[in-house]
Formats: sequence, structure tokens, C-alpha cells
Amino acid sequence: MSLHALPRRIARRTAFVVAALTLPWPQHGLAAGSLHLPRAELRLEPGKAAGELLAENRGDSPLYLDVEQQLLLNPGSTPEILVPVGETEQPGLLVTPNRLILAPGQEYRMNMRVLSTPARTQVWRITFRPRERVIVNPGEVDGSAPLILNMAYGVLIYQIAAHPQP
Repeated sequence: MSLHALPRRIARRTAFVVAALTLPWPQHGLAAGSLHLPRAELRLEPGKAAGELLAENRGDSPLYLDVEQQLLLNPGSTPEILVPVGETEQPGLLVTPNRLILAPGQEYRMNMRVLSTPARTQVWRITFRPRERVIVNPGEVDGSAPLILNMAYGVLIYQIAAHPQP
């Protein structure tokens, strides 16, 4: 669907959001937490030391995060089929904590516990969701509701099987 097919008000808001997301964020004057994840992917191999999963707040205010671990059942397919770790029959990996507060400049090493080596390679998605909302209001006073953006950051963890099967 093109922007021309949308009602005019929605098209204006969409254009504003796209413009707001492409502009550089100011370095000073706006207090906000800024999550940085040094690695987007990790590989856990049997018999080798696990890498570090780090989360860092590069902003100037505290960052409140919800952390969710899910098993990805169909890697590379759309739509993804995700199973929360709590609903997984025998999870081979546990990443904790599931809630995290980072002070400005703080770095935190997530706990990763390999519980067992899977028979088949598994892919885990770890999602970090800030508990703050970005509210975009184009400054109009026409009674319309503001647009609220919720952002999430993710890491994929490949837990390699002891004897990979083709």
C-alpha cells in the first residue's frame, strides 16, 4: 500500500515518523537511556567457553529493560515461530535476569547457563525491551492521539549440537 492510498492524516504522521527516525538524536539536552549490545549473534559450541552477552547503557538516564528468551523453531522462515523459554520442554540454555536496570554508563554481563547440549542445533532469540515509550506528536492540536513507538533490541544465540545432523 502506498502513502497515497492512506488517509491524509495517517500519511502525514507516517512521513513525520520516518523523518524523526532518520534524524540524528541530539547528544545533549535530552535525557534518555540508550541501549548498546556489542554483539548481535553468539555461538555456543560444546566443549568451548561461552562468549559474553553484554548490555550497556550509553545514555544519560537509567534504562529499565525487560529481557525475554525465546526458542526460534523455524530459523530463516517468515513468520517466525517463537516459544518462550518457560514453555520449552527441556531448555538447553537459560539467560538471566529477565528484568534489568542499567545506570548511565553501566555495562552488565548477562548470565548464560548451558543446561544441556541439544541433539539438534537450536537458535535462541534474546529480546531487550526498554520500559520507556517514545511519543511522537507532530504538534497539531486537532484532537488526534499521539503515535507511540516501542523499540526492542535482539540477540541471536546459536546453541550448536554435539554432533550436528544434516
